Amino acid sequence: MIKLNRKFLAAVFAAYVFLFPATTYAEDGMPAYISEAPAEVPPPAYITGGETSDDNPPAYITNPPNDEPPVYNPPIYTPPVETPAHRDGEGLEFLVYDQNGVMAFAVIAAHEYYSVRPVLANNRVQGRATLSQISSNYNEIAMINASYFEPDGSIIGALEIDDMIVGTGDYTRSAIGINADGGIIFGKVGYYGVININGNTFNINGVDCDRPKDSIVLYNSRFGASTNTNQYGVELIIRNGIVTDVVRGRGNNYIPSDGYIISAQGDSQHLFADVAVGDYVDLQQGLISDNGQFGNAVHIISVGPRLVANGQVYVTADEEYFPDDIRVGRAPRSAFGVTKYGDYIFAVVDGRQAHSRGCTLQEWADILINQFGAVDAINLDGGGSTELIVKDSIVNIPSDGRERPVGSVLIILDR
Repeated sequence: MIKLNRKFLAAVFAAYVFLFPATTYAEDGMPAYISEAPAEVPPPAYITGGETSDDNPPAYITNPPNDEPPVYNPPIYTPPVETPAHRDGEGLEFLVYDQNGVMAFAVIAAHEYYSVRPVLANNRVQGRATLSQISSNYNEIAMINASYFEPDGSIIGALEIDDMIVGTGDYTRSAIGINADGGIIFGKVGYYGVININGNTFNINGVDCDRPKDSIVLYNSRFGASTNTNQYGVELIIRNGIVTDVVRGRGNNYIPSDGYIISAQGDSQHLFADVAVGDYVDLQQGLISDNGQFGNAVHIISVGPRLVANGQVYVTADEEYFPDDIRVGRAPRSAFGVTKYGDYIFAVVDGRQAHSRGCTLQEWADILINQFGAVDAINLDGGGSTELIVKDSIVNIPSDGRERPVGSVLIILDR
């Protein structure tokens, strides 16, 4: 059973509880952090870098401490992680970083022993679930929030699971591809989709998403039981490449498990005025990469921006048109990366809380490289969605004060 540990120990502990025999820690060990400082305690100093001393705080320390600050002995938070029963933690590391008002956590899994894959919240696009709820369906080693999502759970950005596309986006953005052998590819992907009916070719605007006006959307069985559309359009039910029904003026039609629906609204619905039952349909679609290396991927997830490339900070937020709430400022953040050995990294940094203010994208990339050993990494959805579960325990404190239901996750499993 998943527990969000909010009980804090009453006294300072001498040594942090080891998660795994091979575990390493931040240089100064596992410091305490405050769940909620009392009102009389001034906010912590935010240090951006440089040499400091008690007698000579630099200008870039905001709100420096008073000469005689009030005495306060905070309770200590210990991430609720226990050594897993299987293999005694072979091939796993749990790392904690806590410096300069930032607390981050990472689990690293050896690719020889473990695999990684994306999972939809409810095993379908429609609807959301918390990580604890999702975890009840899998015997995972670790789980982290993944895609950006709409309130109804629809994925924002490209997502392909077991060779089936279940989400698309408006931009070509950073992505990871996961091969059948567990190899990870980093690059950028965008969606391409067309259908040909009776010699006429039409562009598909999205997959398993809301149907905007004047658009054509494809719905497959991973979306849900039905299309959840209104009556202002036309829907073609297609099985085995043949139109089996044409529904006009009635939305929310049942999606066949052995086929899909082409749904059009506004001006786009008139493109199918002459389509009839029995017509043949040729569907061509895929996630097209900028480097041509995603061809063997069985799973693809586009989130972003990219954070690390070849061991260097490489933030692509501007060129990929990310909005300011992702691109600018400090926030709770999540990331997926790989080490120089090809091992998998799930990492989160808490933010908007007394114990941890969060990171900018550049700061987050630097921590991933220098503290967690990433040579390549990509940003995942963050903010209140940021959450990491390791062996049935939530190891960070989500900034909402509770778990946020999300649209998809990444999980680490035994091979």
